[in-house]
Amino acid sequence: MNNTLNKQERLHLARIKAMPCSVCGQAGPSEAHHIEQHKQYLCIPLCTDCHTGSHNGLHRLKRIWSILKKTELSCLNNTIEQLMNGKV
Repeated sequence: MNNTLNKQERLHLARIKAMPCSVCGQAGPSEAHHIEQHKQYLCIPLCTDCHTGSHNGLHRLKRIWSILKKTELSCLNNTIEQLMNGKV
């Protein structure tokens, strides 16, 4: 599969990475978490701890996710809302 990003995809990912974390609100820069691989527009901004941290990370124990009742889709909804409202 060709995963070469076009200009629009690179710009979109740069905007995502500039956003605060969708889970804990830590100011950017953030990492772009792909909800589905190779789908550049299905990304949410996550700080390193909420993305890959051993206790809070989505790819680990997800403790903060459970406490704050967050899901990938609820974070995606918030991300799209912020992008549409020009908050980035």
